[in-house]
Amino acid sequence: MADPHLTLPERSALLALMTLIREASNANLADELGIKIKKEEREHLVELGYIKARQTGRYRAWVHELTDEGWRRCSDELGSPTPKGAPKATRLQYSLTRRFAVFMARSDLRIADIFVLDDESTAPAVDITDRICAAYTELATAPGAGVSLTRLRRAFPDVARSDLDAALLRLALEPSVRLNPEFNQKTLTPADRAAALRTGGEDVHLLSIEQS
Repeated sequence: MADPHLTLPERSALLALMTLIREASNANLADELGIKIKKEEREHLVELGYIKARQTGRYRAWVHELTDEGWRRCSDELGSPTPKGAPKATRLQYSLTRRFAVFMARSDLRIADIFVLDDESTAPAVDITDRICAAYTELATAPGAGVSLTRLRRAFPDVARSDLDAALLRLALEPSVRLNPEFNQKTLTPADRAAALRTGGEDVHLLSIEQS
């Protein structure tokens, strides 16, 4: 269950950063979502380890980003009860996000499968989805088995990393495709860590495709 000690503005700040996905300043948050992270909220969320915050630029503006723990906290928040005393709009929001959390659980989806950057500039000029599936079939020991991104990347020496990453993220939207972190992090080599793909606040290391 979500931490009951967070205030409603603090919860809203976490969900706002989750929605924007990227690092965001108060100006970004105000322009896109109409909210601002105040000093006391920022300091408490940093203290809890849910966000990182730093000042930048000529005017020392604060920018904020979710930590891995913050992403996990947001995942909990999606299914949490409506905060006591919440206004009507917030009550509606929590009613919707609870249904969303139920859907994610039934579909075996994680927050990392949903909140990914949608940056058209990283989209590959040529669709390489079929090539990825073919490479997976060649490398996998069985349908649905995990193939490390370290091995997979070696099959695409002619494709820019950003293009391959974008194609993998799009492919992962398919129900039969999963991008997963390595369960036993101690087995990861420096090459595995370098080949990891960052999505939804976590590093993923394995591609698996179930037989359709």
